[in-house]
This record gives sequence, C-alpha cells and structure tokens, in this order.
Amino acid sequence: MVVRPEQFTMRSLVRVAFILIACSASQACASFSFNTKDLVLLVNDSTTLTLTLTDKVPVNTTLILSTNHKDLLTTNITKIEVNNSTSSNTWPVELFGHNAGHDLLKVDAYPPSIKSSDAFVRVTLQYSNELALVSVVVGWIYFVAWSISFYPQMYENWTRKSVVGLNFDFIVLNLVGFILYSMFNVGLWIPEIEKDYIARNPRGLNPVQLNDIFFSIHAVFATLITVTQCYFYEKGDQQVSRTAKSIMSFYALIIAISLVLVYLQKIVWLDFLYYCSYIKLTITLIKYIPQAVMNYKRKSTIGWSIGNIFLDFTGGLLSILQMIINAYNYNDWASVFGDPTKFGLGLLSVIFDILFFLQHYVFYSHDLLFEKKSIKNWKT
Repeated sequence: MVVRPEQFTMRSLVRVAFILIACSASQACASFSFNTKDLVLLVNDSTTLTLTLTDKVPVNTTLILSTNHKDLLTTNITKIEVNNSTSSNTWPVELFGHNAGHDLLKVDAYPPSIKSSDAFVRVTLQYSNELALVSVVVGWIYFVAWSISFYPQMYENWTRKSVVGLNFDFIVLNLVGFILYSMFNVGLWIPEIEKDYIARNPRGLNPVQLNDIFFSIHAVFATLITVTQCYFYEKGDQQVSRTAKSIMSFYALIIAISLVLVYLQKIVWLDFLYYCSYIKLTITLIKYIPQAVMNYKRKSTIGWSIGNIFLDFTGGLLSILQMIINAYNYNDWASVFGDPTKFGLGLLSVIFDILFFLQHYVFYSHDLLFEKKSIKNWKT
C-alpha cells in the first residue's frame, strides 16, 4: 500500500491537533483552590487552610503563595512544587496574623497555563471578636432606626389631617433618591449584572446585602404613602418649587442619556446603576435644604415631625460609630478619612438634624407652644 504525501501530512496534522486539544483539556481541568474564600483572623493568632489540586498537572508546576502586605499576614510556606508523580493533591497552609487590616492570600502557578485564579482567600484581621459583635449590633440598631424614621411624619400628617409645614421639595427628592437607591440594590442582585460586577472585581464581594434591598424598597413605599397624604390632606398653597422641578429634569435627562447609551451598547447596565447611585448621593447632599429654609421663612417647625429627626439622628450617629469601631478593629482608618463619601454623608445628616433640633426647640419653640395650646383648647 502506497501512502501519498498529502495523506501523510493530513494524518500528521490531525494527530497533532488531537494531542494539542487533549493537552489543553488536561490543563483546563487542572486547577487550584482553597477550602474557603473569606476568613476572619485575630491579630497574633494563626489558622490552617487547605489548598487543593482538582486534577493531575500535565507539566511540572511551581506554585508561589503570596500576600499583599507582609506586615499583616504571612504563611508557613511560600512555594510548592507539583508534578505528575506527586502523590498528594492537598497541602495545608498555615496563616499568621500580625496586624489588623485586610489582606489577600493568592496563589500564582508557573507555567501560568494551569488555572489558579480561584486560589485566593480574602483575610480580615481584627483585634477583637467582641468589637466585631458590637459593630453588628450597632449596625442593626441604626438599620431599624432609619427604617421606622418615616412613620412619625406619617402619623403627624394623619393626626393633623394636614401636610402644611412639610416641604414638598424634600418629599420629591426623597422619593426619587430612594427609587434610584432601590434600582441600584436590586440591580446588583440580577445575575447578569452581578456577573459584570464580579468581572470587574474578580476577588471582591457583592456590596449589596439583603437588608439593603429591604430598606430601600421599604423607604420607597413609606415615602409614597407620605406623597399620597400630600394629595388628600390640607396643603395650603404648598407645591413643588421650580428649582426642584429643574433639578428633577436634569436628573431625568442624565438617566435618559444613560439608557440610550445602554441601548447603543456604549455602556452596560452596571454603569447605568452606578450613575443612578451617584445621583442618589447628590440628592442626599441637598434634600434637607428645602425643609430647613422653609422652617426659617415660616419661623416655625409646625408640620415637620421631630420624631423623624430623632430617629434619623440616632441612625446617623450609630452609623458613624460603627465606622469608627470598624476602623479601629480592622486598623482601616482610610475607610473613614481616605474615602470621605460615606462618613461625610452621615456627618452631614447629623448636622442637619442638629439644625432641626435647634429650630424646633430653640429658635421657633414659641410657635410650638402656641399650637399645643390651640389643640388643647380645641379638644376641650
């Protein structure tokens, strides 16, 4: 039998392609991972993790273990040699915590054709478990305080059958802000959008928790109830100002342009949600101003619930306290002062609350006493 040169060449190419495909499949199957992705470790304490190989490596492989901050976290081994004859496919790795903070333990494989992208552990190093528990308790208290802070205003509107004194600009800004906040929170739990977030932050966590979704959606419904009261109760000559309408129109334009960019595939939905969150931040910065100005012009806080302010003040103070506790426990003061957005917003809310306290109890308290006397006389 005579083998033609072209037949030999074709058979050789097929064999080579088959071998390459087989090698690629073998390398794709071989990967490394730890038994956990997140770990909390006390300072001056140690723990042991397990690094696992899922399949035989096709070639001799060197694993390099490293951390981002040697002064925070070290390991008992920094290099592992792996080959086909290696009998074990698991290796214990001991971690030592030296200082509080956040670090990342990762594994790099050489040659890099072996998958090691999943071989990482996010490590939180803290001084005290008790402080961490206090932080959680404080967090839930201010979550509850902020969640029920909507109801004193609704109750006051109901008892007075009037919304005179409640600034409509504040209500509109609050409603739009919480709608955008809800869109951001719910959106990041949509699988396709969450995948985009993970792709941009491969070793990060989804920043939105279930209680964030509950709070934001509850806030929308609570604010809608207040809006409904504004339609049915006495409101005098109050209405949404031209300034607020202009601001809302500007925000609507930004959102419309962002939606067009999504439709044209210039940006993804994750970018759109980020733009919504930025608008929410600006609303948080300005939403209290119309009410404070209205109280000043009227020289009265009648119609503006001080109970709402007490709860908001409590939530704001506790949120700042939690940030300080966490900053100390994790030695992460940059989270407070390095990125001032959250701290600044919380502090700004507290400052406005203090202003409302002064307006209610000091500057315009005489009108409050007059109203109480009028109500008492009317009941008798």
